[in-house]
Amino acid sequence: MADVPTQEAPMTGTRTRSTPLTEDDLEIMRILHRAFRRDGARLARTAERYGTESEEVHDALLVGWHGFSSSLHHHHTIEDAHIWPVMRAKLADRPDDLAVLDAMEAEHALIDPALERLEHAFDDREADRDEVAGRIEELLTLLRSHLDHEERDAFPLISELVTAQEWQALTKASMKELRLSDIAQISPYLLEDASPAEVRVVLDELPAPVRLVHRFWWNPRYQRVRRWE
Repeated sequence: MADVPTQEAPMTGTRTRSTPLTEDDLEIMRILHRAFRRDGARLARTAERYGTESEEVHDALLVGWHGFSSSLHHHHTIEDAHIWPVMRAKLADRPDDLAVLDAMEAEHALIDPALERLEHAFDDREADRDEVAGRIEELLTLLRSHLDHEERDAFPLISELVTAQEWQALTKASMKELRLSDIAQISPYLLEDASPAEVRVVLDELPAPVRLVHRFWWNPRYQRVRRWE
C-alpha cells in the first residue's frame, strides 16, 4: 500500500479527521487480492505437472513463487501490525466484530506456515510430486477461503471504522517498514496483468520520481525475467 490520495470531504471540500473511506481507497487491497488469486491459479497448474519440468522451468517457477510468497507475507504483516490494531481500538464493545479480526489473524497464522512448508518442498528437487501437490492444495484452500472471508467481512469493517486520515497515516507507517528492494518488487508484481484502470490506481499512489523509476527500471527489469512457466 502507498500513500492514499486526498479526497474531498462533504460540504467543506477538505479532508477532516472523520472523512470516511471510499471504495476507491480500498482498491489497492482488491488489486493485491486479484494478484494473489492470479498466482494461486499458477500454483494450481504447477501442481498438475510438478516434477516433469526442466531445471530451467523449475528456476522460473521459483522466481514466480518467491515474488508471490514475499508479497503475500508483506501484506499480512501490514494488516496485523497496522490495520487491525487501529480497528481493535474502536471495537471494544463489539465482540462479534472483534471476532472477525481474530479470525483474520488466525487465518494468517495458518497461511504463513503453509507458505514455509511449500517453500521447503520447492527447494528440495527430490520432493515427491504428490507431496508438493498436497502442499499446494493446502495453501490454496487456506488462501482462497481467507481472501473471500476478508473481502466479505473485514473490508466493510475497514470502510466503517478507519477514516481516510488514519488510512493515510497507517499506509505511510507501513511503507517505511519496506525496503526499497521490496517496493521495487511489489509494484511490478501488482501490475503484471493489471487493467489500464488498475495501473493508474497503483501508479497514482506513488510519488512522481518513483513512478519514473518504476516505468524505466523496475518494470522493464521485472518483465525481462522468466517466472512461473
